[in-house]
Amino acid sequence: MKIFVRFFPILFIVYLNFSCKTESSKGKLILSKNECYEAKLKQLKKTTLYNNIIAAFNDTFPSLKTRKEYFGIPEIVTNQVDEAVFFKTDSSECMLVVLKKSKYSDLGFGNARMIRGIKNQLNKWSFEVSMDFFFEKDYFEIFKENSFENISKLARYSVLTDGNYKEKGCEIDDYYWFTELKK
Repeated sequence: MKIFVRFFPILFIVYLNFSCKTESSKGKLILSKNECYEAKLKQLKKTTLYNNIIAAFNDTFPSLKTRKEYFGIPEIVTNQVDEAVFFKTDSSECMLVVLKKSKYSDLGFGNARMIRGIKNQLNKWSFEVSMDFFFEKDYFEIFKENSFENISKLARYSVLTDGNYKEKGCEIDDYYWFTELKK
């Protein structure tokens, strides 16, 4: 018992140090994934494909967001379409992100609804609602503010790391996003 009492403070300090490093490394991974994707998005925004998808989705979204079960009650939840578009390798499908946050901070931090874009034979895009990501208040130390910018960073990180992901780079897992989630 004396040994435990004597070493408990040391073990506690080691635990705190490890948990802080884990939190810090997680924060660094989130930031590095976002920096990588921002560079990719900057180039992507210059393409006709990206602009066609964003235009088509902006035309579709007003009718989609009336579905309260997916986008919440407008008096309580504010929605914003994120600039991010994540493509399947052959560009026949994509994932878009709708950021959501409550107008009342006690109701939760924020979340992101994924939208699947599918190109048909006429090269027109149609969109269907997919999964939701939920983020708790104080999800990470560096994302305390309930802003669309922070929700976007967390959502992009989640997309980039779901499925089999690589520590470096900012490519998504095609199989996970475009095959597995359809099942």
